[in-house]
Amino acid sequence: MKLVSSKRRMAVVGLTVGLIAGASGLAFAYFTSTGSGNGSAQTGNAPNVTISQIGAGYDSLISNGAYNQDQCLTGCHGPNEIGNQINLSTGQASQLTTVVVAIDNWGAAESGVPMTLTIANTVAGPISDTQDFSFPVATNPGTDPSITNVTFDFSSQDAFVDGTLVYGITFAGTAGAQAVSAAGSLNVALSSSQTDVSVGSDTVAGSIYLLDTNGNNNDFPTCTNSAALSAGTFQQVAVDCGPYNPLNPGAYGNEADTADIPAVEVNVVGGTLTELYPGDAPIPVQYAITNSGTNPVQVSSVSVSINSSGGIVENPSDTPIPLCELSYYQLNGVPQTFTVAQGSIAPGTTIFTTNSAVATTLSIQMLNPAVNQDACEGADLGLTFSSN
Repeated sequence: MKLVSSKRRMAVVGLTVGLIAGASGLAFAYFTSTGSGNGSAQTGNAPNVTISQIGAGYDSLISNGAYNQDQCLTGCHGPNEIGNQINLSTGQASQLTTVVVAIDNWGAAESGVPMTLTIANTVAGPISDTQDFSFPVATNPGTDPSITNVTFDFSSQDAFVDGTLVYGITFAGTAGAQAVSAAGSLNVALSSSQTDVSVGSDTVAGSIYLLDTNGNNNDFPTCTNSAALSAGTFQQVAVDCGPYNPLNPGAYGNEADTADIPAVEVNVVGGTLTELYPGDAPIPVQYAITNSGTNPVQVSSVSVSINSSGGIVENPSDTPIPLCELSYYQLNGVPQTFTVAQGSIAPGTTIFTTNSAVATTLSIQMLNPAVNQDACEGADLGLTFSSN
């Protein structure tokens, strides 16, 4: 009993010391100890990305630039705006990237000329892009124009265009406005709707879209409705309803079997590459990488290969193209590598190699060996993309 009593007295003394210390500030006594336990953290799964080829959904450009006709918009009292209604080869709404227009310059070099391209049919309503372009001097002023393909970049607008759409071209900062004076020597190059449309199609053959407050200027057949053109609306008009205007032989009309249309290429996600020919220069392989997940992803490289089996090229459905050999084609710049900043893709976004920050290094060409390559003529090659 004495031992217990002694411990109690010691405890009382300790409490007294604690109270005295508390008079000037609290003090806490504690015992140290050790312990252990378990926990876990889970690393998320990166979503798969989708790599889709970017190519032409519609193409009426002439690869060698051999345009026989063009349409002035100023200097000749021409229309304010010219365009066309077209069908995309995809047959459905497609994500728009770029639109290319061929322009002839018959005079001196021009710089900083504003041009506007408008597309009426998109999922979210009409869209447009205005840029300033420069054009080199004519090859032979007045007789032989220089030809420039100008590119309107719509990729940042994340726009989906309808499978059938109407586009319009204006030499001004506003769609349908009078062309600026600097465009006096500039004409929109024209190709044939019957022979020069390599991808997609025209919705109504023998017609184009015009806004012409000058009322025809003799470029169009006399049967074209000049009053309607002068009404100040962008509308579809027939240009092969009769012979060309006698005051302008060789222009629009049905005596020359051409049905002229603007030379334009509309590029979309899911489109096709332009035509390959033996010995031609490499064609860039453009593509889009989409992160449809809810978390960011990092892509370090992208590769592309030609579908083949046993050295024979296959189409997109993996069906062999007899006698068309893989050795006739060459891929360049494979793989394309990305820096961390370039390959970082936020959730729900797409990066396009038509953007200079991630410009494609991939290209494809058809080689020109000393053999008959007829088996590949008109062939549709299948391409496969992969990423790391």
